Amino acid sequence: MKRYLILDCFIDEPACLGVPPFVSPYPRYLLGALLDAGIEEDRIEYLTIDDLRNSDYRLHESFEHVFLIGGAVVPGKYLGARIGTLAEIVKIAENLKFRNITVGGLINRPLKERFPEIDVVYRDIEKYAHTMIKGKASDDYRTADETMRWAELGACIVKKHPWFPNIICEIETGRGCPRLNHCSFCSEGLFRDISFRSVEDITGEVDSLIDSGCRRFRLGRQADIIQYGTPFREFRNGFPKPSPKAVKELFSELKTRRETGKISVLNIDNGNPGSIVAWPDESSEVLQSITDSITEGDTLPFGIESFDTNIVKLNSLKIMPDDALTAVSILNRIGGVRRNGLPVLLPGINLIHGLTGEDKNTFRTNYDYLSRIAEKGDLIKRINIRKLQPYPGTELYGNSQKIGGQVQKRFEFYREKIRDEIDTFMLRKIYPAGTVLGDVFILDRRNGYSMGKQIASYSITVKVPGEYELMKFKNVAVTGHSERSLKGITLPLEINRAGQKLLEYIPGISRDRASEMILQRPFTSTDEIEKYFENTPKELREVILKNIVF
Repeated sequence: MKRYLILDCFIDEPACLGVPPFVSPYPRYLLGALLDAGIEEDRIEYLTIDDLRNSDYRLHESFEHVFLIGGAVVPGKYLGARIGTLAEIVKIAENLKFRNITVGGLINRPLKERFPEIDVVYRDIEKYAHTMIKGKASDDYRTADETMRWAELGACIVKKHPWFPNIICEIETGRGCPRLNHCSFCSEGLFRDISFRSVEDITGEVDSLIDSGCRRFRLGRQADIIQYGTPFREFRNGFPKPSPKAVKELFSELKTRRETGKISVLNIDNGNPGSIVAWPDESSEVLQSITDSITEGDTLPFGIESFDTNIVKLNSLKIMPDDALTAVSILNRIGGVRRNGLPVLLPGINLIHGLTGEDKNTFRTNYDYLSRIAEKGDLIKRINIRKLQPYPGTELYGNSQKIGGQVQKRFEFYREKIRDEIDTFMLRKIYPAGTVLGDVFILDRRNGYSMGKQIASYSITVKVPGEYELMKFKNVAVTGHSERSLKGITLPLEINRAGQKLLEYIPGISRDRASEMILQRPFTSTDEIEKYFENTPKELREVILKNIVF
C-alpha cells in the first residue's frame, strides 16, 4: 500500500507562524488536498522535524512521496521549540537521496539554489500534491474553493501534532498585501492577486478545528487584518479604505464562539499602521470590533521597520515616523483598556537592521522615537529588532548593502539601549507587580528555575523559582521584570514549603527575612505572616495573601 508523508519542519514567515505551540495552515491544507484527491487517511502520515531529530533525520519507513514544509524567512528564538534549519532539511533530502521529496514553504528558493536536484514548489505545495495525485503535477496557487474544502478536510491533522491539545492554530484570512506599493524586502508583496476568505469559510475551518479538539486560534495569516474584506474602491496614500462592516461580521462570529466556551484564546497578528493613519475613522471602528472580541493581552504588530525618514522613502516602507506615532496612539486609545488585569490589544513594533540608506544615525533615531512613545504614556507590547533577510524575488534580494563596522557597532549599542531602557519600562507598565497570568505553560528548566509562556500570540516568557514538570500549566503572579521577560512565583503559594529562592523572588523579602520565615515555620494563618510582606508592593501583597496555602 502506497503511503505518503507530510513532514512539518515548522515555518516562520512575515505573515504566518507555525513553530510550536503554533500550527500553520500548510500541513492542514496538505492533508485536506490529499484526502480530496482520493487518498485514504490511513495512508497519510504526519511527522514534525522533532520526530526526525530523534532518528538522525531518517524515516522509519519508505514512503511513496514526502511533502516537506519548512523555513524561517523571519529569524527568531522560540522557547521550547526549534524551527527546522536549512542544514537539517538538506540532511533529510540526502537520506532520501533527493528522490520522492517535494519541498514547500519559504525555504524553497534558497534550497533550490543550492541543490537543483530537489523538487521545490514555488507556489502552493498543497495544490501540487493534489494535482500530482490526480496524475499531472502543477506548481500553482490553490483557488478560494479549494482553500475552503482543504482547510476543513485537513483540520483533523492537529490530533497528530506532538503538542496537541496544547497548540494554537494559525488561521488564514487572506493573501497578499492590500497596499498599492510594497516594502523592498517582503515576500507578501509577491502575491499579485489580493484575496480574502469569506466569513463562512473562516468560521467553517475554525469549527472543524474545534471539533478536532482545538480551543486556541490566531488570525495571523494575513498582511493587514485592518483591511480584511476591503472592496478596493477608494484609496488614500496607497491604502484602500477599510470595511468595518466586514471585520465586524467576522469577529462577531468568533466572539460568539469565545463567549460560549468553544474558543479559549482568540488572537490576531499583523496590522498596517499606514491603514490606520490613512483611514483613522474606519480603522478605529475596525480596531474597536477586534478589541471587543479577542482575548486580553494580545498584540497587533506594526511593521514600521525604521523611524529614519530616508530609509522609509528608499525602501517604500509603510509609514512616515510621525505618522507611526499617531497609529500607536490610536491603538492605545482603543485597545489599551484593561480586561482581567491586562491591556486587551497593544501595538508591537518591528524594526529591521540592514535596509537601504541605513547609517550610524539611524539607530539613534529609532531610539529617540521609541523614547517619545514612552514619554507620551503610550504602551508597546513588544519590540522586534531583526536583521534584514530579503526574500528571493523582492527588490532587495541580492542588492542589500554591505554593513560597515562602525554602523554595526552603533546598531548593537542602541539595540541594547532599547532593550535595557524601553523594553523594561514597557514591561513594568503593562505587567505591574501583582499581575496574575493564568495557564503559563512550562517549557524549560534551568539551574533551579522554570520558564514558561501562555499559549497565545507574542506571549511573554516568565521565569519562576523551582523546577516544575514540563508541558504543564501554572498560574503565576508577576514579581519583577528583566530584559524582555518577567519574574514570578507560582500560585497558590505553599508558604510552609516555599524555598529560600522563591521567597527572595518576592519584592520586600530580603535574604535574611526569607531565612527568618523558614526558621519560624510552620505558619497556620495569614496573621502570622503579614508582617513579612510589609515592604512588598500593595497589589502583589494582596495577591499573595489571597493565594496562600498553609
